[in-house]
Formats: sequence, structure tokens, C-alpha cells
Amino acid sequence: MPRSSQRTRRALPHLLLFLVFFSSAHAQRLVFAHYMLANQDTTADTPTGEPNIAAYQREIQQAQSIGIDGFALNAGGWSKEPRYIRRASEMFEAAYRLHSNFKLLFSADMCCSNDDADVMDMIRRFANNPRYAPIYFQHDGRFVLTTFAGASHGPAFWQQLRSNLEHGTAPSSLTAPNALSTVAGIPSSKPLPIFLVPAFFWGGELPTAADISAGLAPYDHILDGAFYWGIAGSPALGHAPDQLPSSAAYAATLHAAHKLYMAPISFQFWGANANRYYEYSGYQGMRSLWMQAIQTTHPDWVEIITWNDFIEGTYVSPIDDPALHPGANDLAASIAPANTPHFFHSHRGATDLLAYFIAWYKTGHQPTLHNDTVYWAYRTVLSTEHNPPIKLYGPVTDTLYLTANLAAPADLTVTLGGTTMTLTLPAGSNDLQLPLTAGPAPQFTLTRNHTVLTQSTADDPITATAPYPNLYNSTGLMHD
Repeated sequence: MPRSSQRTRRALPHLLLFLVFFSSAHAQRLVFAHYMLANQDTTADTPTGEPNIAAYQREIQQAQSIGIDGFALNAGGWSKEPRYIRRASEMFEAAYRLHSNFKLLFSADMCCSNDDADVMDMIRRFANNPRYAPIYFQHDGRFVLTTFAGASHGPAFWQQLRSNLEHGTAPSSLTAPNALSTVAGIPSSKPLPIFLVPAFFWGGELPTAADISAGLAPYDHILDGAFYWGIAGSPALGHAPDQLPSSAAYAATLHAAHKLYMAPISFQFWGANANRYYEYSGYQGMRSLWMQAIQTTHPDWVEIITWNDFIEGTYVSPIDDPALHPGANDLAASIAPANTPHFFHSHRGATDLLAYFIAWYKTGHQPTLHNDTVYWAYRTVLSTEHNPPIKLYGPVTDTLYLTANLAAPADLTVTLGGTTMTLTLPAGSNDLQLPLTAGPAPQFTLTRNHTVLTQSTADDPITATAPYPNLYNSTGLMHD
């Protein structure tokens, strides 16, 4: 078992065991995670697919244990890249075998090679399959489709695509011989009711209410809702590029039009081409996104962007290091060679902390903390002078970010770069920051009334410089 899986299972708070039941009973507040089918965690493609199915089952269980209701499967290709069809079939089979009510839906990635026939085929191949139709997520009896981009195709394209699916016209004719046999043939084109919730980038990455209203107008009779892909920002910055105002504008506009709003949650964002970085200040940015959703915008659904986009750093999968698993993950766009160890880091701290906010979002009540947990996040390279240059947005500083979820006040001792300091922390969930200096991996000890509750050492040392710019966060946690 991978080290990350062991740690995640040990660290999950007991207060979240009710979430699978709760989410099924309160379908209006659902949490999905965007899953990149281009990546496969620890297991590359195999001839039988059985190891891949088992690996997908493990990831589903990891996600479901923190309250995630389903994966939105990003398919960046289809007929022209049949690996996506095979991997989707293995993911659906994994969910089918678990029988845990974990839902799957497609996020048709319109960036590249997909056309209308591809999008229709991906839905029909699974929603019209007797084995997998119960796994495909439905809302109000309709099969949900979301997207990444696609507005450039225009309203007529999406109106016709929806009509074809709902009336069984323009039947699919594609076979998928490399997929599991359960979906390898030509899929049924039986009519499918569709619930369409795309991410169309109306007004760009930081749209105003006017942008969103203007974008929605020609789609009003076509869409059932919309998803704001709001990760390219620095949450709660107070000025551009803060994406919170755009999320609020999306929520207000869509709810006024009686349409569903799906809000974004992200841990950090460093662009795939490595030329722009947005500071999320450890877990503070993620907290700001959650608190806006919980207290202000009240989105019907939330999508975590992403479970496993390792290149963009948004991942919340508890994987140890995607570069340690050759062939399993598409790391070609990395600024460092794909097999560079310790360039990517574990985000298991974000995985575990998500459970707290998911519980809060679903119940509407702040969870009571019965245990003590300390989370850390930091960049492992101090230098902010990069070659090639990287545009930095937000308060980028050399900082150790800490989040403490404590049942009662406690003392936290931190050893960092040869300096040891002790902080008295209050009960509750609080964020704090300490200056980061080069040296060994930070060490942490949590005590209460002079009794050690827990102690741990982070994974990665901090260096002043490195061969490649590295803005990914190294994260971890310890709990009593």
C-alpha cells in the first residue's frame, strides 16, 4: 500500500463517517472532484485492466472517505485518443464493483480534439449501458454533463448536441475495441434526458456580473446551470486577481435565472506552462473559497479543481509523488523532467483538511472538533527569481503556512532552519504563518498541559535555490 494511502486513512477525522449517508439524503449539496483521465495515480495501463480497476477503487475510496460524492471525468480526447475510453471504462467498472453509491459524470474537455460526436458517444456509452447507467450521476432524473470550456462552439452547437442526446438522433457509430468488453461495442443511442452544467469562461477567468449575464443570455434556454472554473486567482486578495467576486457574481446571476450554480474549490494553482503562479497562502485560499460557498453564495454543488492535475498543482489526491510512478501520469508539460523526484509533493494535508470543510458545507454547521490536527504547507525553494520568468500574483513570500484544528488550546513547537519556537494556539480552526528559512524539513510537536499529543516531521527540506523553479506546496499533517 502506498505511504500516502496509509497516512490518509489514519488521518481521516472520525466526525466524517456519516458523510456518505448524509450526501445521498441531501442531494442539493454535493461535492465532486475533477478527475483527469490522463493521469492514473500509481498504476500505468495494463493488458487486463484489473490492476487499473483496483487502483481506481482505491482512489474512489480515498475521495469518498472525505465526503466527495463523485468524480467529474475530464476526457481531453475520445475517438482520436481511445485511451480515454478505456480508462473511463475501468473507472466505471471500479465504481460498479464497489457498490458504494459513488457517482461518475463526464466533463467534456473542449480545449482540443473533441467534437459533438465525441461528447455524445462518451455519454451514451455509459449512461445507456445497463451495467453503468446507475453509476452515471443524474439530477432530477437527467444525466449530468459538464465541460471545460466550449463556449466558442456557440449556442447552436450545444442546442443541437442536447437535442440529439434527448431524441436519439445522430446515432453513435464508434466502437472501442481497447476498452473493457462491457462498453466496447457501438453504444445505444436511446434518448437520454440531459442536465447541462458547462464551464464556459464567460468574460474570461475573472468575469463580472455583466459578463456572466451577457454570456448566459443566448444560452438561457439551453443550459440548466453553469460551473465557474475559478482557480486562476488569489482568493480573498481584495483586488484583482481575486476570484471571489466572480464566484459571487456567478451565484447571483444563475440563481436569479433559476439555474444551478456549481462553485470551484482549489488548493493552489501554478499554470501548466509554468509562467504564472497564484498565491493561495497555504490553506487560507482554500478556506476563503469554502467560506464564501458556505456563508454567502450557497452553491447547489461544488467541484474541487482538481483531484489529480499534477502539472497545475491543483491536485488534492494524497499521492506521495506522481513522478515516482513512471507511465501512470502525464507529466510531459512539467518544467522539470517528468522523472524528477521530489519536484512534485504530497498534498495529503489538503486531502485531509477538505473533510472538515465538506462536512461544514453539507450540513450547514461548523463541525465540532473532537481531535487535534495540525496541517502544514510550504514551498521547498526560497528563491522567487525564476528562469524562465514566472508571473507571481498575490503575497508570495518565504512562509511556512500552518492550519491548526484543535479541540482545546494547545502549544505547538516548531523547529525550522535551526530555530525552535513555541506558539500557544487557541481552540478551533485557525491559520497562521511563520518565516521559512533554508534547512532540514520542519519538525512539529503539539503539547497540552506539558503532555505530548503528537509530533511529526515534514517530508521535504527547504533550499535557497534549485535547478528548476518549484512552486508546488509540500504538505502534511499530524493528529492526536
